[in-house]
Formats: sequence, C-alpha cells, structure tokens
Amino acid sequence: LTFTLKRMLDLIAATRDQVDALQRRVHSLEQERDARVPPPSALFTLAPRAEPAPEPQHEPAFADAPEHIGSGNSVPGDFPVLHEPVSAPSAESVGAQVRELARQGLPVRDIAERFGLSEAETELMIRLRQEPY
Repeated sequence: LTFTLKRMLDLIAATRDQVDALQRRVHSLEQERDARVPPPSALFTLAPRAEPAPEPQHEPAFADAPEHIGSGNSVPGDFPVLHEPVSAPSAESVGAQVRELARQGLPVRDIAERFGLSEAETELMIRLRQEPY
C-alpha cells in the first residue's frame, strides 16, 4: 500500500513538472508570436486621395466685427470663423440618393466616394432604411 501511494505521488509530481514545462513553452511561443506581430499603427496606412482637396476659401474673419471689443486693452485675435455651407444637402436627401444608387447595384465603395462618406457610413445609411422583407 505504501509503495502504491509513493508511486502515485511520484507520478503526480512528474505530471506537475510536465504541465509546468508545457506552460513555459506556451508562454515562450506566445511571446515569439507577439514579437513578430507589428504594432497596430503599422497595420494601417493613410493614402492620399487621387484628386486633391479643394482649396479653402479665404474670407476676412472679422469683416462685420468692430475693431475693439470690450476694454481698450483688448486686441482682436485672428481666429478662424466656421461657416456652414448654405446649400448643403440634407441628410434625408443624401440617404435617399445613397439607397437609390444601392438599388441600382452601384458598389458601396463607389457610393461612399461619390458622397464623401466612409464605407461604414454608407452601409449604415443603406441598411437603416431598408423595407422589411
């Protein structure tokens, strides 16, 4: 009985040693794998578009503003003024146009480029307004 018990304890110790060795091997293999994977910033690169970006229109930033505002010590700053385009199409009309082009079979990538959207935004616009089956 003591011999059997001693033999079982030896087998358990040997098994533990094997498990520890396998865990160390797995850990070293994971470290090698992680060392070979490039950082996330290296996976994606931004490429310029084929057509150049439109030149910004230079308008006087403070054309309507008075020379000095507040106390006499204040100096007018050269801050940019953001103007929203007046003729910007509504989101509803863009969505309708996107869905119409999708129904005609135009690829999502082409639709996205046409409207200056990402592919994900375009797919979302198409899927949000689909009629139920």
